[in-house]
Amino acid sequence: MAQPRTLVVYGASPRADASLREAARASRSQGGRLSVVALAPVEPEHSRCCDTRSVMWNGIQRELAESELCKARLAVEDDASVDLEVLGYLGFGAADAIAGHASELGAERIVLADPRAAGLGRWALRRLRRRSVVPVSSC
Repeated sequence: MAQPRTLVVYGASPRADASLREAARASRSQGGRLSVVALAPVEPEHSRCCDTRSVMWNGIQRELAESELCKARLAVEDDASVDLEVLGYLGFGAADAIAGHASELGAERIVLADPRAAGLGRWALRRLRRRSVVPVSSC
C-alpha cells in the first residue's frame, strides 16, 4: 500500500517553519511522506531574439526558491521522509501548478504553510481551493 502523501507549499517565515514542523510530525505519525515545494515564477524562454533576460530571471527565481528550501530543510531537521523541490509556474498559474503537482504526486491534501510568504495572494488561494481535487488547508 502506498504511503499517504501531503504536499506543503512553503515560503520561509517563522509561521511557515512552525506549520512545516507540525505537518512533518503529523505525516510521520501516519507513516506518510511529505513533499515540500517552494514556488518559482518563470517566464517563457522561447522569445525570438537574444532574450537572455528570461533565462537570467528564471535562474534567479530558481535560486531564491532553492534557498527557501534550505530553510525548510533546517525547519524539519533534515528529516529523510521529507522531499523538497522547486515548483515553477508561468504568469498567474501558481494555483494550477500546485493543484497539478498534488495530482501527479497522489497527494491526499495540500497544506499552505504560510500562503503570504509563499507568494500566494487571495485570488490564487481561491483559485487553488476551486481547482484542487484534494483538501487545501492553511496552518
